[in-house]
Amino acid sequence: MQEDTAPAVHALIDGAGMVLDLDVGDTAGAAVHGLAPGIMLSAQVALQDRPFLASTLAWLIAEEGRNASLVLHFPRGAGKSPYMNEVHLRSEGGRIDVKLYADPRIAARRVAKQMRRVVEGSHQGIVVRTNERVLYLNDGFARMIGYADAKELTERAYDTINVVIHPDDVGLIVGRIDARMKGHETTPHYEFRLIHRDGSIVWADAQAALVIWDGIPASLSWITDITARKMAEEALIQAKEAAEFANRAKTEFLANMSHELRTPLNAILGFSEIIANEMFGACKPQYAAYARDIHTSGTYLLELINDVLDLAKLEAGKLELHESDVALPALIEQCLSLLKVKADEGQVTPSQDIASDLPALKADPRALRQVLLNLMANAIKFTPEGGTVRISARDEGSKGLVIAVRDTGIGMSPGDIKVALSPFGQIDSALSRRHQGTGLGLPISHSLVRLHEGELLIDSEPGKGTTVTAIFPARRRIDKAA
Repeated sequence: MQEDTAPAVHALIDGAGMVLDLDVGDTAGAAVHGLAPGIMLSAQVALQDRPFLASTLAWLIAEEGRNASLVLHFPRGAGKSPYMNEVHLRSEGGRIDVKLYADPRIAARRVAKQMRRVVEGSHQGIVVRTNERVLYLNDGFARMIGYADAKELTERAYDTINVVIHPDDVGLIVGRIDARMKGHETTPHYEFRLIHRDGSIVWADAQAALVIWDGIPASLSWITDITARKMAEEALIQAKEAAEFANRAKTEFLANMSHELRTPLNAILGFSEIIANEMFGACKPQYAAYARDIHTSGTYLLELINDVLDLAKLEAGKLELHESDVALPALIEQCLSLLKVKADEGQVTPSQDIASDLPALKADPRALRQVLLNLMANAIKFTPEGGTVRISARDEGSKGLVIAVRDTGIGMSPGDIKVALSPFGQIDSALSRRHQGTGLGLPISHSLVRLHEGELLIDSEPGKGTTVTAIFPARRRIDKAA
């Protein structure tokens, strides 16, 4: 029964079977040719069905509200099988309402034809096969590997479709099909290579399933060409490798040059100090002043080289930590003492706020000193005259040991912070131009804190100062013995 679907033909006839009104819907598989108002319905029906139709109409018209369902044959011409249309009839007001439904065989053939058109026109390859033979493949698969259609492909690959699979992947495909046919496969999605007609490689992505085809188990695969994606992935890998090689070369160059430069610099520093201190006799005051300038410049250059060397080691992953228990109050006091002259020159007031019960920190003392000196020196450098720089340290339990350097300086925008964290990045400002610097202090500090499994955070706003916070994990806390 097809009552849930729309009828192909909806008609109103009188008791004799003459069509009074007609509404035609989807005509596929339905007997509508020749039907029209004023035409007898029986004139369209096969001869063997006419007596039965006439008796049914008489029975329906004899009483209001009667229903009948029957299958009628409608001839289609020489050589064609007749339509077998399901017909529903109901008597209403001396007339008969007729609903004629399409022949299900015709509808099924129509759907099959449409589906075949979809499958054949698909750009995706569709293959049904066993390990012994190919049961079906569409034109999309053939075109994927350079053939005009499935017929041309099967004529050339007459032995087995495996000839168009890359030799190194045939075992994979055969094994997967065998497992699938036995119901053992757990990975129906995989990638493999096909051989194009011109000999090039086509990368394919397959989604496979077990089906019953003409009564036998078979493997159904939906195959997509992913060659472009694979080429893009390969290009990205090559670009990444090239970038890594270039970075390694740069790092090795910086490390080697740093070592080469330190030897003559040590001689320059030593001899300039001898001349400035007149260790081998008096010299003209002007020469002693020049020697002190040489020593100052050489010291700055050595610091720069040391920073570059540290950065090269950090980028190469070769900087090793030599850890011990570090007492933070003493280390912070030492750093403040070293930076006192710089703070006095800039007329900046440094201060500290250290918790009295602060535990020791498991860290590399040299690296930690470098972090604190860099952060505090930067704070002093970017704070105008009359400003303040405050360093604090707190044990915040599960969060860890927190060291913060807060200044009342010029501050930074989010874009400035990104520049400051990049190697050799310097913020353009009157204060930065007034002081020497390489732009390496903050990036090195960031890397050294991360090397200690910590985190460096920057909170800043132009004109309102900056707070740089180094957070060291709680597991690095060294609690005092009870």
